[in-house]
Amino acid sequence: MVALWRRNPPLRALADGSDQRWRSSFDGGVVRLPDTYRGCAPAASRQLFLAAVAHVGAHLEFGGVRFPVGSLKPVQVALVSLIEDARVEELAMRRFPGLRRLWLPFHAAAATGAVTAPSLMARLARALIDPDYVDGNPWVAKGRRLFAEAANNWRDSSISRSIGGLLGNDLGQMRVQFNAKTYVVEPAYRDDNQGLWDFGVATPTPENETFVDSARIEQRTDAAGDRQARDDEPKDVETGRATPVTRENDVGVPVARYPEWDYVIRRDRPDWATIVEYAAPDGSAARIDEGLDRRPDLVHRITALVRSAKVSRPVRLRRQAEGDRIDLDACVAAAVDRRLSGFPDPKVYGRLERRSRDLSVLVLLDASQSTNDVPPGAARSVLEIEREATALLAHAMSKLGDPFAIDAFCSDTRADVRYSTIKGFSEPYGVRAKARIDGLVGRFSTRMGTALRHAGHRLLARNTHRRLLLMISDGEPSDVDVADRRYLVEDARHAVLSLAHAGVDVFCVGLDPSGDPYLTRIFGRRNVVQIDRVERLPEKLPLLYLRLTGS
Repeated sequence: MVALWRRNPPLRALADGSDQRWRSSFDGGVVRLPDTYRGCAPAASRQLFLAAVAHVGAHLEFGGVRFPVGSLKPVQVALVSLIEDARVEELAMRRFPGLRRLWLPFHAAAATGAVTAPSLMARLARALIDPDYVDGNPWVAKGRRLFAEAANNWRDSSISRSIGGLLGNDLGQMRVQFNAKTYVVEPAYRDDNQGLWDFGVATPTPENETFVDSARIEQRTDAAGDRQARDDEPKDVETGRATPVTRENDVGVPVARYPEWDYVIRRDRPDWATIVEYAAPDGSAARIDEGLDRRPDLVHRITALVRSAKVSRPVRLRRQAEGDRIDLDACVAAAVDRRLSGFPDPKVYGRLERRSRDLSVLVLLDASQSTNDVPPGAARSVLEIEREATALLAHAMSKLGDPFAIDAFCSDTRADVRYSTIKGFSEPYGVRAKARIDGLVGRFSTRMGTALRHAGHRLLARNTHRRLLLMISDGEPSDVDVADRRYLVEDARHAVLSLAHAGVDVFCVGLDPSGDPYLTRIFGRRNVVQIDRVERLPEKLPLLYLRLTGS
């Protein structure tokens, strides 16, 4: 890269280069490459590595500002990225014609076979770099023609968005299916395109919401077919534990990037972890109601507490011009003023005033694989107990009238911190929210800091006096791409401190009996409650909430 482009960015190995679907990546000035290319002979692997480095260098040399996602659909994002790849390669080959010999052998797409979105994209990629390639498909021909007509403007990256958007619309009209979750950039030397896009701030803009909704269309299935009764889910034969079900329609949409704190270098790694939103799967709202019906004594107790709290707590107002009692401190100050200056302050009264509750609450649920475990001495998994406790808590918050949201998260490396909205702030707590609570599934790992940052940004958009982030977790932060156990603990601690500085109260309910050292490190001793017996969470959580919110 130094020889070609006179650039020397930091090169890093991806956490696991054994997956043949992984691609090179660049972001924040750092270039990441697979340490091996599975299935490649040593000579071919070396050529592939050189091609990948040269391609990323072309992006760094000829790329423009990041494209805002805006209202683009996932297929349009993929096509804009494809056109941008071709654009920077053309500019690179103008300067170094020999690069065509390096890149072209990896374009092996043929103008035959099934017409699918990935095959058409691979054919278009070849058509844009190989002048001798012949393809009779009208869509491929149109893409080649539009790109050639824009030759005088190849230095302007906006042509990529324009051409990619048009081709995406055409592909949609052809009814060709595109699965953003399974799509892999081809050929193998090209990067994953994450460095090309600006996913915006944590709170989605209206345009970004449109993008999210358009991508989620691919996730909608018949409720009966999407999730069956839990007795029908695959079980681990030895433990009887529910195992995650991988579905083809499990499509997520990247919505935000966040920094991550590296305690070794004592710096934030900018734009390091990506929040990917996934639609929460539906379960049965009736099952949630049945769970409440089985605990009538607890529901009655919570309702009684809510009734007393709803009136609101009295607030003592001091130094008032009028009131129903004397403020002794104000009287003493007035007497002193009279002796010193002869002008006492007449505001010597006090009164009690009941003020309405002014807070927003976001409940963040740990939905990692470990929540499928059954604790010692318990009859149900941690996740099942979480579901019941969340339903009781939501019941209390809805009766109080407090605006609240419920989200869940897990993670599969820093590139896929999976985030789902169970109930939004503006959404009523009803059948849909209950169905999503029942549909929670435990999967993957626990990248806690990134999820806390995203939840905190959602709360900061709320215009209330107090913002409370209540996290429920059963384990230590971890992820498959991090070997240092302390790294994610320190990152989560840094996220909590940043949110506290911004005005968000972060509190954690820990379900790990041995979790006191790392949870107190992250949240502070005063902001952690350890539940020694997980099965007591449903009765403890609503009462804890009422205490936290001053009721």
